[in-house]
Amino acid sequence: MTLETIDCLSKLTAISIVFRIVLSMLLGGVLGYERGKKRRPAGLRTYLVVCIGSCLAMMTGVYLNELTGAGDASRIAAQVISGIGFLGAGTILVTKQNQVKGLTTAAGLWAAACIGLALGAGFYTGAIVGFVALWLALGILSIMDNHLYINSKMINLYGEFKDISSFSLFISEVKKDSGVVCEIETTKMKNLDGLNTISAIMTLKFNEKKTHSQIIEAYGQMNGVVFIEEL
Repeated sequence: MTLETIDCLSKLTAISIVFRIVLSMLLGGVLGYERGKKRRPAGLRTYLVVCIGSCLAMMTGVYLNELTGAGDASRIAAQVISGIGFLGAGTILVTKQNQVKGLTTAAGLWAAACIGLALGAGFYTGAIVGFVALWLALGILSIMDNHLYINSKMINLYGEFKDISSFSLFISEVKKDSGVVCEIETTKMKNLDGLNTISAIMTLKFNEKKTHSQIIEAYGQMNGVVFIEEL
């Protein structure tokens, strides 16, 4: 790449505008494809649109600054970040078991917007390095995260029990297996037959190494346990 080309791309010209938009489509699309492949709330189109929109907003700020010779180009960028906050909030869901989902997707949208802003400002090195780091975090490092999560000595469970005595027996069995109840939240509820049952959200810690699937299989077969799953 010659010095003339680098200089052309660093300034706001027709060629650099096309280059920045196309590059934002490419980087945003790759990130969106990775999230969409995992069936996340925000996928290919969402990431692509966020990255393009952020890039265009930043270029608009730079253009207005060059046109008028006054103002701050970063003001529009600041509004983009605020807007992404509302968009990210829509991807965060809380299930009936009080399990929070979508935090990584929301953070990914925010980071994709930052990449778009960097491209719009002509900061190509920062945008590409940031993209690589984000892709590694969302893709490759998630494998390590899942490995640590599955092999953790702590497990979050949601369970439904026939009655209070069944739940007490469950807690006793946990303690017999060298387990500790770190947190617990119980709720009385009625099943389809109109009978009172107990539901509980709990965090357990086991001193002995057990896989999460072994824990769920063992306690799911106990008498009085209607349903149990990992959160």
